[in-house]
Amino acid sequence: TAFARAPSAALPLPRRAAAAAMSAVDLEKRFKRAEFWEAGDASLLELVNVLGRWESCSEWLERTRFAVVEDARKENMVQGASVERYDYARRNGLVERLAMVQNVPQLPFRDERLAAWAGKSVREMNAMPVSRAAVEIVFDSLTQSKSSLVPEKVMDERRARLIGADGGFDEGGFLAGMVKSRVAVVVGFFLLGKGQLYGYIFAGRILLDVTGSFDLIKGLLGEYTEPIFWALTLGAVYYAYQADAAVKRETADFETLTREEALEREKTIDKSATVFEKMGKARSKPK
Repeated sequence: TAFARAPSAALPLPRRAAAAAMSAVDLEKRFKRAEFWEAGDASLLELVNVLGRWESCSEWLERTRFAVVEDARKENMVQGASVERYDYARRNGLVERLAMVQNVPQLPFRDERLAAWAGKSVREMNAMPVSRAAVEIVFDSLTQSKSSLVPEKVMDERRARLIGADGGFDEGGFLAGMVKSRVAVVVGFFLLGKGQLYGYIFAGRILLDVTGSFDLIKGLLGEYTEPIFWALTLGAVYYAYQADAAVKRETADFETLTREEALEREKTIDKSATVFEKMGKARSKPK
């Protein structure tokens, strides 16, 4: 007599989905920021831990901690945390990178399908800490540019596209956004940022080639011409990187205050843009 094969214990749907996801996806794969030269990275699982805590940016766009800019002419990280910057974003329907950094880690993980895709339960995901690097990397992919401000509607649409039909993380969509952001960051760095020095050297080389001047210089310097050019190029890139890193390193750890505290402290700061404005203010003071 043929015996029917005993059915194996069926796994619940979320567990089956989790098993399939874990067999096909490397959750420990590491990702860097759009500014790939920056220190810090995050795993795919850490990115999932960020996305599973919100569906709409309306859940985290309200910022309650602010910094005071004491010198607007000096480049620093504080400028992006000011009350003025926040008010500008809200008036124009934009969401800030800093708001996401401050608020998303405080939200609970609640996306069951995304958790199951990663082979985890919601409780397990909630127990995971949210790293700042992971939040920054997710924002990089969503912004698809160098900007730290994104329209609310655009943010929600792009976030939705990072979730596949199976409720899992769409790595292809994430990488597409990251590539756009990385291109914008690199172009902005060399054309508008501290990398301009490299841009000038590179443009100068093209000009010398077009005019034939490079051959004249080569006639004077001989075989050392190319090494000198590349030494200047690498030196410019290194200087630009160090200058950019120094600003972030020296000003990233700033004090934050409530809105009322920040506005009160701003009253004590002289916001004159030039020495002449300061002199004018001094003359206008009542005697």
